[in-house]
Amino acid sequence: MHTLPRIFLQVPLTLAILALVPTNLGKLAAFLLIWALTFGRLTKVEAIFGLVVCVFFTGMNAASLAQGIFYFTDPDVLRMPVYELVMWGFYLLHTRRLLGGAAPHDRRAAVWVLALLYSAAFASIQDGNTLLLVTGGLLAIGLLLFHERADLAYAGYMVMLGAAVEYTGVWSGQWAYPGDPAGGVPLWFVTLWGGVGLFLRRLVLPILERFEGKTAGGLLAQSGISANAADAVSRST
Repeated sequence: MHTLPRIFLQVPLTLAILALVPTNLGKLAAFLLIWALTFGRLTKVEAIFGLVVCVFFTGMNAASLAQGIFYFTDPDVLRMPVYELVMWGFYLLHTRRLLGGAAPHDRRAAVWVLALLYSAAFASIQDGNTLLLVTGGLLAIGLLLFHERADLAYAGYMVMLGAAVEYTGVWSGQWAYPGDPAGGVPLWFVTLWGGVGLFLRRLVLPILERFEGKTAGGLLAQSGISANAADAVSRST
């Protein structure tokens, strides 16, 4: 089986494990097995990237949990279940493998500033409405600055992935949000996941491409529209 069809299986299998497999260690073992089978061999760059992402988001989760903006119902370490330590590495590796495409290299300073402000907001703001307002504004600025087809694809796909993960996790009792939001999930999940998707393409992909020395495959690469071609299309419209 080619890699891309296997990548399509990852999300439904991951959601099923999250909701149905008993015990946190059981979930972790099942996740690692399914991801090993569906990712195939990781490159050295991908493996390092996944590890860095896991460490970064473990810190971000710990800060958010300390702020009380959400909580896990059965934590093991750092107020998290043990499987959560590897989830964000999977989300970003999965999205990169699925979408791929050429990395952009323009306005890097603006991307770093937005990413730092975004991280600070989620690590420090306790009130959900304030968090939605601040991060929504930052995401709007980001999409005003960066709105190539691939930017929208990364942000939009991550929002859809986030919706699937968040509602599965909440409705199966894995984690919860205070204040009884509609459907159990607050609206700022959109800005969280959408922002991560945008920054994945704008901030992380150029670094990965530089070390790998090639453009990642995936749906965007198969579409035949590179970052430069997308720029030309947007300038002509």
